[in-house]
Amino acid sequence: MSKKAHKTTLSRREFLSAASMTAAAAMGASFHIGKAAAQQKGRIIMLGFDGMEPSIVEDMLERGSLPRFAALRQQGGAHRLTTTIPPQSPVAWNSFATCQNPGAHNIFDFIRRNPGGAAGPFPLVGTGRVNPPTLAPTGALIAPATADNYRKGTAFWSAADEQGLRAKVLNIPFCFPPDPLKHGLMLSGLGAPDLRGTTSTYFALSDSFTKAQLGEDLGGGRRVALAFDGADEATLNVPGPRDARHRFGAPGAYAETPLRIKVNRADHRGTVEADGGRVEIEQGVWSDWLELRFAMSDAVEIMGITRFFPQEIGEQTRIYMACVQYHPDAPYTPLTAPNEYSAELKGRYGLYKTVGWTYDTHAVRQNDMTEDAFLKDIENTMAWRERLTLDELERGQFDMLLSAWTATDRVGHLFWRFRDAKHPYYDPDAPEHWRNALERVYQRADEITGNVMKQLRDNDALFVFSDHGFGSWRTGFNLNTWLRDNGYLKIANPHQADRGFLQGIDWNETRAYSVGLSSLYLNVRGRESGGIVAPGAAESLAAEIADRLKQVKDPASGAQVFSNLYLRNVYHGEAMADAPDISLGYAPYYQNARQTSRGGAGAPLFESVEDKWSGEHASTDYQHAEGMFFANIPVEKKKPHIQDLGVTALKRLGADMPAEYEGDAI
Repeated sequence: MSKKAHKTTLSRREFLSAASMTAAAAMGASFHIGKAAAQQKGRIIMLGFDGMEPSIVEDMLERGSLPRFAALRQQGGAHRLTTTIPPQSPVAWNSFATCQNPGAHNIFDFIRRNPGGAAGPFPLVGTGRVNPPTLAPTGALIAPATADNYRKGTAFWSAADEQGLRAKVLNIPFCFPPDPLKHGLMLSGLGAPDLRGTTSTYFALSDSFTKAQLGEDLGGGRRVALAFDGADEATLNVPGPRDARHRFGAPGAYAETPLRIKVNRADHRGTVEADGGRVEIEQGVWSDWLELRFAMSDAVEIMGITRFFPQEIGEQTRIYMACVQYHPDAPYTPLTAPNEYSAELKGRYGLYKTVGWTYDTHAVRQNDMTEDAFLKDIENTMAWRERLTLDELERGQFDMLLSAWTATDRVGHLFWRFRDAKHPYYDPDAPEHWRNALERVYQRADEITGNVMKQLRDNDALFVFSDHGFGSWRTGFNLNTWLRDNGYLKIANPHQADRGFLQGIDWNETRAYSVGLSSLYLNVRGRESGGIVAPGAAESLAAEIADRLKQVKDPASGAQVFSNLYLRNVYHGEAMADAPDISLGYAPYYQNARQTSRGGAGAPLFESVEDKWSGEHASTDYQHAEGMFFANIPVEKKKPHIQDLGVTALKRLGADMPAEYEGDAI
């Protein structure tokens, strides 16, 4: 490492107040977790498996394929778990955390809208944001990067923490940034962004991309042409964190670092180097992690990590490069609570994934990663989280331990096409391990649960659950096209409207619009910029639109498109200002089409889902998307709700209950 690089890194760590992180990690240090009063009824352990579909679980139970779940059912019981409106992961997991409905916790969709944009409403990420560091024109640091969570309310583990109880919260979705805990620890999961501030932006590197391939609009990815010299070496600059001193799209908008790739085509191997670090790469094999450094100025340097999966090193080279992620030694914004925990985990296990969108579904959809590489990554990452969970169980010093896996959801999204013979992307000749991928990941969930059960003490309560269910997605419905055709939305610029982001819409003539996976909004005067709907007329207009949508049928099949439309009065609480006027409840096989989700208009009303993303739940009627729930103790409530679990945990631990909690002790 150069002398200059060494000084820059120290400067970065100083402003993070984490100068001792690496030393603690190297020694495998373990910080002390605060004490709490001894509990009479044992500990609470909850295992969450995102998107696990109860009908498949029930079928596998009948076939004897899930023996540990069967044992749990025998000990306590198995139930369907009522989920949220809508049954989206950010909505459901935040109701789990806060024991409240979305109208109280403020998360209604993966995408929210800013109603007061200068040119009309504008879509935003629905759960939170990252604010880049503030630098002086000289490059000196004024303030480090920060992260905001739009969630309102108090998570039940924070309520427990305030009462001296100890919680270990591992990879629970949409807990980013981590909640400050006095007596416990937290590792952020789904919701933690990459170093660019996006959900996850991968890189596809190749010397054989055509001009058309390079010009494709990739959701969640970028394609980069490699120009190898006579020694089969190529250099590229990789963008990292945002530099707010430069506007979007301008040179310098993102700090960059160079990578040097060298390949040996005959051996199907190579190397990738960055800032003196180096990893070996081999065709068809996941590489080790490569550490990266992004100099934002002479005074500020940001650390990151990435890794590679070469799909081909031969006559042509095709390399998948993972999104650049937070470095656990010096995370861009806090990743764990306490801050030192991220470095401690590196000391235990080495470098590890820190991005919340753990599995790169984007790259598989764009054919920049193979299904087999994806499934191998599923296997390895589930095992890492299992190891962490079992280790923290063995270490003890907790009153509640919560741990979650998202592989069950991601495999459902990408591999459902192999289970539904009527899906447009169904392939009867697909390899058996693709057709059975969902069952295999459910079996891994069963194995993980069994290994946890082996470590339980007398009187420990174990809950295993999924936040929502799943189903096949065959047809997309362009709701904004329907609103246009029925006189509720007017397009001013068809080209802009087709691109999305609520552009190209004539707001002076528009009464309703849709953006997000399940949300419809009215253009209300005084709420939306340029709103035209009188506030007093909003309720009747929403009811009118809901009634008309309920009558819509698919001309190809005669099937009803919507099972239910939910008016905003299904919600209540302090966050109602951001609630949609209608939450969509699609019938099975239908969802918002992608153009509508990103705020576009003008595509055909119905679209066949010609996409590997073939399973969905996000705007399904919640009554068709229940989660599953197992417990090793009897459950008294006939229909448990995801809001009940935290209330039950607090009551069982003898803790005081926040007055605003809505769930029941089950």
